[in-house]
Amino acid sequence: MKRYIYTLCVILVGSSCLLSCMKSSDDTVVTYYETAITNMQLSAVNRKIHTTTSKGADTTYVKKLTTFPKFTVDHVNGRIFNADSLPSDCDLSRVLVTLTASSYTGTLFIKDLGSDNLIFYSSTDSIDFTSPREFRAYNTDGTLYKSYQVTLNKHTAPTGKLIWEERPLNEYPTKQAEEEAKWEKIVKEAGLKTFIGAARLEAYAYSNDNKLMVTRDNGTTWVEDDISSDPSLLPLDIFSYVYYPTKVDTEDDYILLVGLDAIWRKIVEDSKYGVLGEWVYMPLESYNQYTLPSFPEEMVYFNHAVLAFCPLEGIYESRDGGITWKDYPDIYVLPNKSGELLNFEVTTDNGYLWFKDKDEGKVWRGYILEK
Repeated sequence: MKRYIYTLCVILVGSSCLLSCMKSSDDTVVTYYETAITNMQLSAVNRKIHTTTSKGADTTYVKKLTTFPKFTVDHVNGRIFNADSLPSDCDLSRVLVTLTASSYTGTLFIKDLGSDNLIFYSSTDSIDFTSPREFRAYNTDGTLYKSYQVTLNKHTAPTGKLIWEERPLNEYPTKQAEEEAKWEKIVKEAGLKTFIGAARLEAYAYSNDNKLMVTRDNGTTWVEDDISSDPSLLPLDIFSYVYYPTKVDTEDDYILLVGLDAIWRKIVEDSKYGVLGEWVYMPLESYNQYTLPSFPEEMVYFNHAVLAFCPLEGIYESRDGGITWKDYPDIYVLPNKSGELLNFEVTTDNGYLWFKDKDEGKVWRGYILEK
């Protein structure tokens, strides 16, 4: 019986040590894992939205953040942080947070920014998170505490806007140029006149007698493609081409062929029972106020939309398959200081938009931070 009592005492003492505290060398910071903050959530964050009035004046208004990120509580290193950053326009000087603590925790404190004073935590009092804050979770009798450095991360660049960063010239992607060179060679060897573009299952070219040809076997054989409208409306000499997966079925391709006052589209279905698509002419309707102002020298599929780069007007976006085109100067800005396209080329790679200024030999990589 004595032996069992001794064993029980050893277990209780050991458990007490594990659930107790470990003081640092200066005897000031205590690690107490049963006294802990177990969860943190944002309850109120304001955003300062910048906009322009109808008279062109800059102004701001306040909008509540509606989607809150999850926070990671790192007990080992004493850190609490959000991996997904807040939008850059969030005001971190007045933030409401909701904390959840373990049942062993008594009182929660926040260390003052300018001193060692401790402030009682309240879910209704706003907190300044422009700098990391120290939170402390004390045990029920106030003798031990676990400290956390709490950081609110936010984007340094505006969300919902195209952000450019200059990159070395040798980083500009060459995959698209190499693919086009390959097809140019195939088209020439097939005795055709002009390469138009390639999608995932088909590629297109003009014959010497201006017929639109298609290959479905990587250039081995070419046949005249199906066209539903007057072939004389096809853009033969000046055109821009792009393809992208359709929203209905990502295995299908939506193709746009744009020339001077001419827009054609085709849908290529990747299906066992899919019907071969045909080229459809989309006339410029008089009621459509949102058309391309000029011929786009380049088109790319980026940010779930088609971007058309018009030499004088800038970047236009279409989200309805080329029917309407709108410019968003607050979203799509040009990287070069002159604000002109000049002699350029664009492509996409790994989720980025790449822009090369051929005259200056500079390269920019663009991306959009999600809201």
